[in-house]
Amino acid sequence: MSKFMHPAIDEVVVTVAAEHEATYRQILDDAGLAVTVVIGAEERFLSAQRGLEATTGSLVLVHDGVRPFVDHDLIDAALAAGVEHGAAMLGMPSVVQLKLVDDDHVVLRSLDRSHSWLGQTPQVFERHLLEEAYAKAIADRYARISDDADLVAEYTGHAVKIIEGSENNIKITTPMDQFVAQHIARELIDNPDSP
Repeated sequence: MSKFMHPAIDEVVVTVAAEHEATYRQILDDAGLAVTVVIGAEERFLSAQRGLEATTGSLVLVHDGVRPFVDHDLIDAALAAGVEHGAAMLGMPSVVQLKLVDDDHVVLRSLDRSHSWLGQTPQVFERHLLEEAYAKAIADRYARISDDADLVAEYTGHAVKIIEGSENNIKITTPMDQFVAQHIARELIDNPDSP
């Protein structure tokens, strides 16, 4: 969280599940971080919308809390791309073969690896794009698992620029992710000046 105490960021809003609110507030208070805490919702984009409503800026950076290895260079790159393009995100070119499957897990086709990227956060948007995307997604009863870049592209038609992020900017959701995260954390502790 302290990475977002950044000279280019005016305010930080964290959305949390209601049952974890007290814990998060205690952690943030103990760390002395000036952060606004907002109770999330049942869907990711609804939580993000609540967070957006608590902000005032015209440019909004959205980040997944389960990506703890973001750094100032990644934040700077995402912000610069967001300013230039109006909507931008981090990602990494895919090194694996991605399959598109139907609801029965039958392979429909392979995705062209040269055009397949793995999405990351931060993602940066002009505020009006997020507001429009969230409003239209709610009206449409949007139910797919997605991210803000998909919502903005689908519901506003605004192109989202993707720029290269970092292999270390992993999302921790599985036991293997936790294993990798421990290795990254050790490397960062042992080599604090490495990129």
